[in-house]
Amino acid sequence: MKMDDKLVTIAEFQSDLDAQMAKSALESNGISAIIVGGNIKDLLPADGMLNVQLQVFDRDAQRAKTILDSQGEQYGP
Repeated sequence: MKMDDKLVTIAEFQSDLDAQMAKSALESNGISAIIVGGNIKDLLPADGMLNVQLQVFDRDAQRAKTILDSQGEQYGP
């Protein structure tokens, strides 16, 4: 695996819906993204401790962050 094939977390969300909206924004700009933790979060008690993560390939991370920032949202990590 090449270094730029590594997945990195570029944002964290309280809800799967917010993560899905951000993922759609990235994919409409040609960036592949995956959501980690969405289904598991729905099965656990709502304690606010588990965030849904949005991940992209390392090679796309900076551009993806720029796209999300231009959407007017600030996300972790």
